[in-house]
Amino acid sequence: MARYRSLLGIWLVGLAVLTVLASSVLHRPTCRAAEDSTDVDTLISLLELVLDADADAARKCLVLVADKVQSRELAGPALEALRPRLDKLLDPILAGQSDHPLYADALSTSATLGNPRALTLLRATALDPQQSDAARQRAVATLAFAGDRKLLELLPRLLADGKSGSVELRAGWLAALSRWDEPRLAPIVLAQYAKLEQELQPRAVELLTQRPAWAKELLQAVGRQQIPASAINANQIARLQASRDAELAALVLRQWGTVRTERNPAREKVIADMRQLLAARSGDPHQGHQVFTRVCGQCHKIYGAGQEVGPDLTANGRSSFEQLLSNVLDPSLVIGASYQARTVVTSDGRVLTGLLAEDNAQRVVLKLQGGKLETVARDDVEDLRVSQLSMMPEGLETQLKPDELVDLFAFLVLDRPPTDPSARRIPVSPPTPTSSPSR
Repeated sequence: MARYRSLLGIWLVGLAVLTVLASSVLHRPTCRAAEDSTDVDTLISLLELVLDADADAARKCLVLVADKVQSRELAGPALEALRPRLDKLLDPILAGQSDHPLYADALSTSATLGNPRALTLLRATALDPQQSDAARQRAVATLAFAGDRKLLELLPRLLADGKSGSVELRAGWLAALSRWDEPRLAPIVLAQYAKLEQELQPRAVELLTQRPAWAKELLQAVGRQQIPASAINANQIARLQASRDAELAALVLRQWGTVRTERNPAREKVIADMRQLLAARSGDPHQGHQVFTRVCGQCHKIYGAGQEVGPDLTANGRSSFEQLLSNVLDPSLVIGASYQARTVVTSDGRVLTGLLAEDNAQRVVLKLQGGKLETVARDDVEDLRVSQLSMMPEGLETQLKPDELVDLFAFLVLDRPPTDPSARRIPVSPPTPTSSPSR
């Protein structure tokens, strides 16, 4: 018995080593992978070993392949050499039953490589509400990366129909579309904008500001008053103004004039006005929690809910009412070193702004609004710069109605969730009005 346990231990260690080897192969710079054909040979050999022996190890290998292809770390001759050999390995899985433990991963990887049959099957996954959100999210992301033209026909139904999926799922779909350099995408998203929930509209704007062709369509929609100018925040405007596309920069100048790229000292007056408003009016912290979830929760967590891009506000940034006012309304006044935003310009024209999660010789990884990690192959990075503005944009008071602002602060000034009977106001909160004015 001891001998069998020993053999099993050696087998498991061997599988772990193989997985690490697969990861190291895929983490090599694209140029080295293209020059060294043994990388593909090694990867195929590893997959042949684990496909039938260990589903978990095989799954990790397949996910690595798809991720590296989609980030363009695996490209060029190496990718072309891998494509037919990987198809040969995965076709038997796709031809079998969908309950195969590797079916979903084989489908996604094959579709990433442009396999027509896999793309057809993946469209069905994207449309099927019986599939998990994770599977449907991955399906749309893969279809977008593969440039699947039929996805364009599906997008109006997927994005604007609440029955097609949750707000969180559709937000993920919008983020995933950014990899698709498809000019016809912008008119489709703009046509659905008014039908999108309030939580999704900022995600649509963020998507359309990432490529010059889309951004031009967006600014033209602003000019037609189809989209309110306030829907585009100061950071996005500054990013567009810095574009190398002269036509786009001219459109920004015509709409907004010269945009600040540093903190605006006029924010002090905004804080003073908000201080007076909050002292005069009473808000509903329960409604404020909803405002937080819709607006702030895209980047901040509180009480365990939300996205972890900026600081977790459960125990940060709310030690006093004055600190809270400053952090919410003048976010660029003090920016912690780990929260300085980076802007990346890619070789295919995308402009991405987020917090730096990884930066090495192979890749740059940014954490974007909504918590999405975006990987860009180092060879595809044309420019990487540090922003002088906080990733949290100024001008929240222009995006929310006064009632919503009052409710939001009524929620944020509590030291516990409003459902907790022991919740108390943080120090030096504004006095509670003796009566609540009509709202």
